[in-house]
Amino acid sequence: MKSVSRTLLALGWLLIVVAPYYLLHRPFDAANVLGVASTLGDIAVVFLLLTLAAALGRRVLRAFSFETPLEALTIQIGVGYALLALIVFGLGMVGWIQPFVFWILVVGALGLLHRQVLDIARQARAIQLPRGARVERALAIFILINLGIAFVFALTPPTGWDGLQYHLILPKLALEQGRFATPPDNLSLNNPALVEMLFLAAMGLKSDTAAQLIHWTFLVLTVGAVLMFAARYFTWRIGWLAAAFLVAVPSILLVSTYAYNDAALMLYVTGALFWTLRAIETQRARDFVLAGILAGGALGGKYTALFAPLALGALVLFQNKMPTRRAFTQAFLLGVAALLTGGVWYVRNYFFVGNPIYPFVFGGLYWDAWRTAWYSRFGTGLWNEPLQLLLAPWTATVQGFQGGAFDATIGALLLAFLPFNLLKRDAARSKFVLRAMWFLVAVLFGFWLLGVAQSKLLWQTRLLFPAFPLLALFAAEGLERLAQISLPRFSAQRFAALVIALALSLNLISNILATIHNRPLDVLVGVETRAEFLARQLGAHYAMTQWVNANLPKDARVVMLWETRAYYLERATQPDAILDRFAHLQFLYNGDADAIADEWRRAGYTHVLLYREGLNAMLQTDYDPIGDAEMRTLAALEQKHLRLLYGANLALTVENGYPALRAVEKNPYALYEIVK
Repeated sequence: MKSVSRTLLALGWLLIVVAPYYLLHRPFDAANVLGVASTLGDIAVVFLLLTLAAALGRRVLRAFSFETPLEALTIQIGVGYALLALIVFGLGMVGWIQPFVFWILVVGALGLLHRQVLDIARQARAIQLPRGARVERALAIFILINLGIAFVFALTPPTGWDGLQYHLILPKLALEQGRFATPPDNLSLNNPALVEMLFLAAMGLKSDTAAQLIHWTFLVLTVGAVLMFAARYFTWRIGWLAAAFLVAVPSILLVSTYAYNDAALMLYVTGALFWTLRAIETQRARDFVLAGILAGGALGGKYTALFAPLALGALVLFQNKMPTRRAFTQAFLLGVAALLTGGVWYVRNYFFVGNPIYPFVFGGLYWDAWRTAWYSRFGTGLWNEPLQLLLAPWTATVQGFQGGAFDATIGALLLAFLPFNLLKRDAARSKFVLRAMWFLVAVLFGFWLLGVAQSKLLWQTRLLFPAFPLLALFAAEGLERLAQISLPRFSAQRFAALVIALALSLNLISNILATIHNRPLDVLVGVETRAEFLARQLGAHYAMTQWVNANLPKDARVVMLWETRAYYLERATQPDAILDRFAHLQFLYNGDADAIADEWRRAGYTHVLLYREGLNAMLQTDYDPIGDAEMRTLAALEQKHLRLLYGANLALTVENGYPALRAVEKNPYALYEIVK
């Protein structure tokens, strides 16, 4: 009994001392608990959607054989995501966009597919990624660290420009309306929307942060696709190196943390080529159908992805150098499957805006010839500068910056190692596989280069990202082929390996420093609120949105000039999606300020939001046709029809010989009330 008493006394004393201490010295507060709970909730929702996608994919692909668990899981999730997107689209068309509907369907579907869920769990545990050599283990660690950093950033509130312009606007409008309807005048809302449907599901179940994390999962799947491609057609060593090259592209890692769709395009294009090659080997009809479904996933992401299924169809058609009747049938199966998977967005556009590929070729709702000319800017590219056009890959690599020239930072490794593919290749490599890879890269690159030649608006390396997984594989093989170049006391391959090690180390240091600088963990654990994080990241833009939300009446309708981002505004808003709104009105009404004001009133607008900094940038670059005439009309509008509520007046001046606005850094926005 004495021992029991002593034990109870000891435990009691510990509780008497420790419990009161931590009641008065709490290591965390309610904000930390709520922050962590919200973060875990976002992760849980994405895990549910990922599991459901995998289970759906396994169910519909049960007749297919896969050589490895990695191959199976990557393809199954890709197909499952596409099916989920089509299901969400169907719900939107019948008016069933409600969070409780999403929860019922997700939980119910996981219950019905419980066997597949268990199979997926076993399949995931069976994945083996050989990392025998020390170099391969180091590459795997590098990939995991970079993906982990991106994972943390993906869990923060959305700040990506295009996400705030349209990727998240479409789900936001659907949740507000409960269904899909004819979109407002924002042409990007008519883009193929497979990934946006997944964002809609994530936002309906939890939040826009969960939507952002969905996009990150596509980068993980793309890494899986690169590894499975290399395991089948190259070596695991090349696979690890290629995957490292891919995640070392700064802009790819960055956009994977945004609510964009570029990582999804990379997955579907790589997966579609992989399965097209498999189908050509097996000659089974269902394999060509699966290749088409994966190509349809790309077709459902961007208009520019149309070239991927066309290129794959050509590969099938000319698999034996000359087309045969069987090859025609196989190409037809691939094409039909791609259209059935990705074509729903084009049918939607036909009924909503009168043009399946809106606004191209056939025009449509809100569109006219003036806007076509404005949007295309044909003749502003490098067509008349052939040398600069040929140097575009060099320029995009060396001079390209995220948010600047070519709107991407892609690193030096891909371009540095691609030329070494001209060296003699390993006899063990399949000539047809290499030709197929190069053909698809050439098609994607050719159309990208054509865009660069035609219009400066298409100087975006991001449009070429679907080719980057294949380019990474070629760059990795380039290192292997360098073994052919050596001197008695010098190995070019070993020197190149040192260059790669240095480049990857610098990349990792840069990402770690960016993490320290941006402090994403603060908001994830509740040290910083969502509003505080957004204010820190978006600055004046977020301050403006909060002023509008707090001060304008609920029924206010805002027309925006030279500002495309409307996601955080809680009032009915018409963004300036292609920065043409005022110039178009200037054209339509011949600079008549009274007529423009009357048009705004007729349309029901009550306020005008002017992004002064955006307008000033356009004036100073002298690229967009905005000048004295437009500024005179804008000044007349301000004087006669607008009353300033927030920010500063136009305050025109001249800088560098061009019209300019004063103090744009101090007052980047101006909000006006349209007076009667």
